[in-house]
Amino acid sequence: MCGRFALTASPEAIAEYLDSAPPEPYAPRYNIAPTQPVLARTRQALTHLRWGLVPAWAKDPTIGARMINARAETVADKPSFRNAFRRRRCLIPATGFYEWKRVGDRKQPWFCRLDQPLFCFAGIWELWQDGDGNELRSCALLTAPAEGAMAAIHDRMPVVLNDALRGLWMDHHDENIARAQACIADRVRDFQCYPVSTRVNSPTREGAELIAPLEEE
Repeated sequence: MCGRFALTASPEAIAEYLDSAPPEPYAPRYNIAPTQPVLARTRQALTHLRWGLVPAWAKDPTIGARMINARAETVADKPSFRNAFRRRRCLIPATGFYEWKRVGDRKQPWFCRLDQPLFCFAGIWELWQDGDGNELRSCALLTAPAEGAMAAIHDRMPVVLNDALRGLWMDHHDENIARAQACIADRVRDFQCYPVSTRVNSPTREGAELIAPLEEE
């Protein structure tokens, strides 16, 4: 799974990468956690979505806390995710993500990144409304079986899109999922991963020290 990530790029770098400036106020974040707002590029805008997808048919939005990830193998069929996968795909920018490796009776956090300042998770989003017409826009990240360096850390990894395929991922005008499945199949697989402090375990912690290699503390 992917349960925590970082977005530390400047607003100028994000604007150049996604052809749109992030909404203000914007600040670098080193410990983005489920149920928090995340920056996402939909077909309409670069906006904030709540991390944890709430299906349109849900009676209670708290269900989103259990739907932060959607498995790439089943996302096209699961009732909670299939409509969003067909009609509302999005790009979720990041500079790295965390995963926890079991070591004996404890879990050691690792930070994973690419040799580039920004990348995008494959995301899906949904619009939920209550009986009074109040709206909530929420999202989930796609995950796939772990490969490469990630396989030694966890059995799942987030789907990170190749930059050249970002436009294809967002092309859902006719609800043809073949394009999306091609993007998933050609996902990024090689990450640079290193252990970091267990301070990141608390979602209230922030700061650049969270992504510092453990031996440099």
